[in-house]
Amino acid sequence: MTNVFIVDDHKILIPGIKMIVESLPNFSVVGDANDGITAVKEITQLKPDICIVDLSIPLLNGFGVARKLIEGHIDSKIILLTSYVDDSLISRALQYKIAGYVLKENNTEELKRALTEVREGNRYFTPSVMTKMVNKLEQFEAENSAEQEKKIHSLTPKEQDVLMLVANGMSGKQICSELNITESTMKKHKTSLLKKMKVSTTNELIALVNKDTRIARLFT
Repeated sequence: MTNVFIVDDHKILIPGIKMIVESLPNFSVVGDANDGITAVKEITQLKPDICIVDLSIPLLNGFGVARKLIEGHIDSKIILLTSYVDDSLISRALQYKIAGYVLKENNTEELKRALTEVREGNRYFTPSVMTKMVNKLEQFEAENSAEQEKKIHSLTPKEQDVLMLVANGMSGKQICSELNITESTMKKHKTSLLKKMKVSTTNELIALVNKDTRIARLFT
C-alpha cells in the first residue's frame, strides 16, 4: 500500500484530492494538514510514501516543507500542486528534490499519472513544465556553445598546436621538441591557453577537449 499525505490550506479541496488518490489501486490517504508547520510535524511522525503539497500553504510553503523534510532525513516524496510555472519555481523544485510538479488547472488524470510515476521511483513534471525545462536547457546549451566557440576562435595557431599536443598526452619537453620552441615559449603559450579556455590545470584542459567535440575538430 502506498500511503499519501495531503497538505492544502483550502479544506474544501482535501476530500476531492483524497477521492482522486484512493481511486487508484493500492493508494491510501493517511492524513492531511492545512499549513506547512503542522504538515512537517505530521509527516515526520507518519512517514508517508508520498505527500501532495500545495505550494502556497501558510506558515511554511511547499518548498519550506520540502527543505524541512530533507533536513530531517524524511524520505517522503513530494508532489507539488501550484498554479504557477516560471523558471525560478522550477529551479527550486529541482533544488529541493520535488518528485512531482502538477498544475492545479490540470485534470484529475494528471495527478493520477504523477502519483503512479512517483510511486515507481520516477519524477513527474506536467507537460507544460517539462516544455519550459527543455526550452531553458536548450537556451543554456546554445549560450554555452556560443561561449565555447568564442574561446576556440580566440586561440592563436600556435596555441591550437599546443592544445592538440597537450590533449594527446605529450609532456612539456615533447611539445617543445615537436614545435621547435623553447620551454619558456611553450609555458607562455600554455598559460595563455589555460586562461582563454578558462581552466586552471592541464588535466582540466584535457577533460574539456574530451568533452567538447568542437575542440576535437581542431585536430582533424
